[in-house]
Amino acid sequence: MSIYLLTKNDCTQCAQLKMFLKFGLNNKYEPDITIVNKEDNQEMFDRLTAEYGILTLPAMIANGEALTRTQPSPVLTFLEKHVGKK
Repeated sequence: MSIYLLTKNDCTQCAQLKMFLKFGLNNKYEPDITIVNKEDNQEMFDRLTAEYGILTLPAMIANGEALTRTQPSPVLTFLEKHVGKK
């Protein structure tokens, strides 16, 4: 199961989350995350934001659950729940 990470260009919080995933978690979850960038894939981005009622970015989606609180602790809990790696 892939986790979708919704982002857009020129988004400070999006960049911070990507840095945390890359350096804070050593890219451990990279194979499990599909990045959906608003500017690169508008159709899929619009479909996911509408389906999950997402109004702020970044956001993560997995197994019918959306996470918009993207500070390190909630993100790690979300990833462990949906991917299973610790």
